[in-house]
Amino acid sequence: MVADFDGTITLEDSNDLLFLTRGSGENAKIEADYCAGVLSGREANHRHFRAMGLRLQEYFEFLDAHIRIDPGFDAFLQHLRGRGLPLFIVSGGYRQGIQRILGAERMQDVQLFANDLLEQNGYLVPSGATNSTVCTESIGPCGNCKKVCIETIRRQTNKKILFIGDGLTDRCAAQKADILFAKEACALAEYCRIHDFPYVPYTCFADLTSYLWEPAENPCD
Repeated sequence: MVADFDGTITLEDSNDLLFLTRGSGENAKIEADYCAGVLSGREANHRHFRAMGLRLQEYFEFLDAHIRIDPGFDAFLQHLRGRGLPLFIVSGGYRQGIQRILGAERMQDVQLFANDLLEQNGYLVPSGATNSTVCTESIGPCGNCKKVCIETIRRQTNKKILFIGDGLTDRCAAQKADILFAKEACALAEYCRIHDFPYVPYTCFADLTSYLWEPAENPCD
């Protein structure tokens, strides 16, 4: 099982919310340029963090105050573990933030593919997980190429890939997945509808648990 993190395992996208709440007018312009295709995801993130001048403790305090995990994720994770199934998290976000939000117990046996945040002169600077500047999509190059991640996981496991996602960058992983779960009312599901790409819709992790393992009357209540 492979899952995106921000907006998928969490209810909020930590990066988008960080730039919105801790950023300035400069961050708003950077985000607009990224959405317009003027900046790649990698370059946009570098500019965002440079503009914010954020320290690690400030970053952690922001996450603690604002980011929530999908209420059904823990039960979903227990179903995976009870069946001996691995979970891979593939994210355009940051290892330090993901580990902070999930905590040590949830991270046990989870393999994480994500970017890093390095401290330079006391301030955070993004470091991409993949160095490739080649990208076939208009949104790239990203710091962490999800196509590369999925290909790595497939070689490692030699199993079918079930991918869970919500956002624009998840479309790259979706193209490599055998079964795709796309969060309703989000960019990935819209992309699938426009391009007639097969997917299973969901709204929360309880939906996924119900679909995969157990009947439920009201999975998201």
